[in-house]
Amino acid sequence: MEFFLASSDIVNIWESFLKKSTEKTPYDQMIWKNTWINHFSNGYKFEYLHNEDFFVPLKINDSIASIIGDKDIVDYNNFLSINQNFSKFEEILDQVFSLNIKSFQIFSISENSSTYTLLCNKKLQKTYSINFQKEDVSPYLKLPETWEEYISNLPKKKRHELRRKIRRLEENTEYDSGDYSTPNHKDEILDNFFKLHRMSSQDKNKFMTSKMENFFIDLISQMLMTNSIIYSYLNIDKSTVACSLSFLDSNIRYLYNSGFDPAYNNFSSGLLNHAFAIKRSIEKKYDVFDFMRGNERYKYDLGGIDTQLYTVILEKK
Repeated sequence: MEFFLASSDIVNIWESFLKKSTEKTPYDQMIWKNTWINHFSNGYKFEYLHNEDFFVPLKINDSIASIIGDKDIVDYNNFLSINQNFSKFEEILDQVFSLNIKSFQIFSISENSSTYTLLCNKKLQKTYSINFQKEDVSPYLKLPETWEEYISNLPKKKRHELRRKIRRLEENTEYDSGDYSTPNHKDEILDNFFKLHRMSSQDKNKFMTSKMENFFIDLISQMLMTNSIIYSYLNIDKSTVACSLSFLDSNIRYLYNSGFDPAYNNFSSGLLNHAFAIKRSIEKKYDVFDFMRGNERYKYDLGGIDTQLYTVILEKK
């Protein structure tokens, strides 16, 4: 893959950090950052800062630095790190502010990340004014060994509701559900995803502009080439009525976006598509099913537990 605006030396360093980093998400991958840059780079300049322990890819506009991406389509940001050495973290922040910026705005930092822990170190307050803002929540689910164990771990009312919804689907429809993760299904994936995403709600229809659609087409196509994206579907009576896109990284499945046909709401098609995806994730021995950003009810109905996301803004004193 040709990487836009990054030298071959930076690409090699980035790849090394991705291999060695103790914490990373799909949004840290070059393929993701590259796709974002190719579609949304206007007005920004880019810097790739690193030392022995940390790597951070930056975009800069109007003297404000932030990690490459946009919180409308990024659920997690992070500093790639090999060790969480505080003095090296201070050093990388010094590099950021040596770029003659006024503010470093770090969006979508998980409370469970080492980046958040380092930013909370009070020693930083000697040099920086630091503002922590609650941004959103990101529910996740630790996956058990079996589907039966997953069902039994749900609270009684939610367990009963999920079983009832599955039974209603089984008794009243001919259905099938599965996953695709290879390029030979690309056309079907793209057609169904955009159709069902736009049908789901007015907000989703408004979100999916032609510019955003082109980004998703590029992202899905690139990630199918590396088997790092999973398309899940639910068909009822031979028609696809719900689907989702998930990233796969470090044995964690990250639910990124989804869509459903409101005409099949009586069968809870959107929720059951996610439930069946969880079932297959358990069968494949994934460690976590991460619902990611947003407090939609279905995430809690399926057992999600919140993680807090923060925006952290640093300014030099």
